[in-house]
Amino acid sequence: MNINSTVKNIFIKIASKLGLELVDKTDTAISFVESGLNPTAIGAGVIANIAIDDSDVIIEGNNARASALREIKEYYTDELQTAVAEVSLGTGDAIVRPYTDGKYIGLNIIGNDNFVVTESIGTHLKGVIMKLDEYQNDNKTYRLFESQTLKDENEPVVVYIRRFAFKDDKDIDLSLTSWSGMESEETIAADQLLLGRYKCPTINRDNYNSANGVPITFGCEEIVNNIKTKYAQYNDEFDRKLAKTLAAREMFRSEQSTKDESKKLKLDGQTFVLSRGNLNDNPMSNMIHDYSPAIRETEFQAANNFNLSVLELCCGFSRGVFTKPETAFATAAEMKNSLKKTFAFVKRFRRRLKIGDRMLFNAINIIMNLNSVTPIGDWTIRHDWSYDYIEETKERFNQLMQGHSAGVVKDETVCAWINNLSEDKAKKYMAELRAAANAASRPDDSNTDIDDDRAGDLIDG
Repeated sequence: MNINSTVKNIFIKIASKLGLELVDKTDTAISFVESGLNPTAIGAGVIANIAIDDSDVIIEGNNARASALREIKEYYTDELQTAVAEVSLGTGDAIVRPYTDGKYIGLNIIGNDNFVVTESIGTHLKGVIMKLDEYQNDNKTYRLFESQTLKDENEPVVVYIRRFAFKDDKDIDLSLTSWSGMESEETIAADQLLLGRYKCPTINRDNYNSANGVPITFGCEEIVNNIKTKYAQYNDEFDRKLAKTLAAREMFRSEQSTKDESKKLKLDGQTFVLSRGNLNDNPMSNMIHDYSPAIRETEFQAANNFNLSVLELCCGFSRGVFTKPETAFATAAEMKNSLKKTFAFVKRFRRRLKIGDRMLFNAINIIMNLNSVTPIGDWTIRHDWSYDYIEETKERFNQLMQGHSAGVVKDETVCAWINNLSEDKAKKYMAELRAAANAASRPDDSNTDIDDDRAGDLIDG
């Protein structure tokens, strides 16, 4: 999360106009929008997909209002839900703000670097300042900000909305901008802010009680930088170690340059030099050499995998978020770790999504009341979460055993999955088990010899 310094100063100015004093917002070197290899964005995408995949938001109700909300729900789940989850995890916090033209309703996603919470109690927001839009004109940057404040000291409870325009970092009148049609102030009867808020569950170790969230890789900036550095070095080695053909000086002839009369060397003859017989037995073979150095691929991959696995460890995730599983099929231990680590985080994040969605659709319902486009009607919202991710261990075991019974899965494949081994190690382990079982089933040779001797003595006697 990199907060633009100008935006940060404008937040402070607006807060001062509202009679508020902002706590300095946490800033880190992590940037969700940075191009190239971005571990924060990668992890945010993986966790968002696990949390949302095959799940649904359901609006219940048999009336026109519920039907209208279902239409917006379809737009939200099809177009925005995954993006909202990724922005929340990647920047640490996200707001979805509904807006209207008086008839239709749209939704805007605002990342953590473009809003600040001014007042909250638990998960209940009472004040927010957010940047809504910006554009360039005559080398000047125009920015639009909005503050929403819940006034619940008296009845009725209202949301007080104010909008501010800035030219670079100086405030100007809205009428002098492309947002001149917007109201500078509004007061709306509502018991919540007109938005939905989605906060990342990652702990802010700099301020445990901070109202704003932090990205999933917060506190791991050094590890993230190591990953990017090793990735850049890996690609740089490929670029620098290109294959080259080297030729001895005797293979060249000098010629005068028509430009600066300096001497240049040019390979005598055509691009390819023909040679009779075997080049290896020809004296010319000592004059031409191919230079193709080996790439340290194994070392670089080991370094990258190590740093990615350390990042998973520090973020509290199991393998598979930033890295790939150790084996072709995830082992039993890896699946169990996923249940204990990654899915524990996913369950916490789903609770944040649930709170945010309820807040968002309540805000949309309030806007519909103001527009009077659809009649008021009762409705409820619920979430149908998919638990395929947590059930994969049992499913995988059943698949293996059924396949083994049908003779299409090898013994060592089942053994490898149950004991968290590679198939080669599982094969060796099973051979040891069988050898031990065979040894236990055979009679003791030494005891047999003793008994035979004793029997011979008895016969002789």
